[in-house]
Amino acid sequence: MISTNPRNILLRRLPVNIAETILKSAEFTHLDLRDTLSEPNIPIRSVVFPESGVISVLLRMEDESLIEIATVGNEGMLGLPIAMGIESSQELVFCQVTGTAWVIPADKFAELVKKHPELKKLCDRYSVIFFDQVSRNAACRQSHEVGQRCARWLLQTQDRCQQNEFVLTQEFLALMMGVSRTSVNIAAGSLSRNDLITYVRGKVKVVDRKGLEHASCACYSSMRDFAAKVMKN
Repeated sequence: MISTNPRNILLRRLPVNIAETILKSAEFTHLDLRDTLSEPNIPIRSVVFPESGVISVLLRMEDESLIEIATVGNEGMLGLPIAMGIESSQELVFCQVTGTAWVIPADKFAELVKKHPELKKLCDRYSVIFFDQVSRNAACRQSHEVGQRCARWLLQTQDRCQQNEFVLTQEFLALMMGVSRTSVNIAAGSLSRNDLITYVRGKVKVVDRKGLEHASCACYSSMRDFAAKVMKN
């Protein structure tokens, strides 16, 4: 299946001929919860351009705990090291919210990056956005309350899922935010009582988008505005 109007924002920024070349070499794939896309220190097999859903990028610590350092949706891509001539990374990457994606073999994508300067430039620009997210996530974890971070996470998930309702358990949200399930329950309960979201049996529905933005820390708008600035022609 070849799409002339991909939902992935990076693909849409490319010249049509380059985007079509990528899609001809790619497979349109459904991503299920916890599908593993890349593992630490193992050669990256594929470069992924999500169309919907959310993919989580994590580091495994010495005590085997997992710390989320970034999330990626239809605004980005997975497999940046390939564009830089690097075959592997130290992160664990898996699907956090079910969705779809274009998946292209790493070796084929490396060839395309060498052949098309526009593609290399796009990857370079996105790498700046990605690493800004990593650094801001670390600062946000230390500086902002769980409720603010929860609101930001839900806003970003809504953006990437492109719908108001999505499946998300307390257990999984706690893991991604690096807090206890009790803390997540309190934060989500507060957002629900203020009629910003509903949260029933692992299903979240954003009811008041503007209110949720107000409840979020400033990191949400800062990350969004910085990405727009970097990608501006």
